[in-house]
Amino acid sequence: MNKILFFTSLFICSALHGQISDMRSQKILDDMAIRIKTYAGVQLSFSATVTQLQDKSESTHAGKIWLKDDKYKMELSDQTLYFNGVKLYQYLPEVKEVNVTQSDMSEDDDDLQLFNPKALFRLSSKNFRSNFVREGMENHRKIFEIDLYPVQVKTTRYSRIRLCIEQETLQMAHLKAFMKDGTQYAIDFAPYVMERDLPDSFFEFPASAHPDVEINDLTF
Repeated sequence: MNKILFFTSLFICSALHGQISDMRSQKILDDMAIRIKTYAGVQLSFSATVTQLQDKSESTHAGKIWLKDDKYKMELSDQTLYFNGVKLYQYLPEVKEVNVTQSDMSEDDDDLQLFNPKALFRLSSKNFRSNFVREGMENHRKIFEIDLYPVQVKTTRYSRIRLCIEQETLQMAHLKAFMKDGTQYAIDFAPYVMERDLPDSFFEFPASAHPDVEINDLTF
């Protein structure tokens, strides 16, 4: 499930840059970043399919993400993550527990990135180079197809990430990640829903509404 968090987070990429990237793919990614910054708030629904090529097994997952400035809320089947720009709240309803940690937005800490979409949205030039693949159609949507290749090939867990970006809106329509171990992640995104009235409290765990939940504050 942590890897689903990792790849789901890649969809919004507010500053994807690449070493030796071709000019067309870079221009699309830059325009996408500019467009996203104009959103006061946004909600996204997604479905993810995880395929293990070694044993040909497959599993599916679904969730939602809300974004506002440097804040986010992510709902998955087994947990909900709240990030208020400073603290990350991981709510595990099955065990009635919340773990609170301090996020420093590090781009080099893989473990942090798994639970920090905003860090992933700002992947820097040392992480990826981009390549324009084609224009085409996917699910009745005109898309640009762009491949991302990790710069640090020996140390990364994945070999390639393919982005499908809707031409008119510059919204992410689909993402597919190819892992070195034979695992593939395919994530489909519904059209974005604009949210203009998301209070800051929406991005913090509502402790008063869950008096039976144990809160473990690990920020000290």
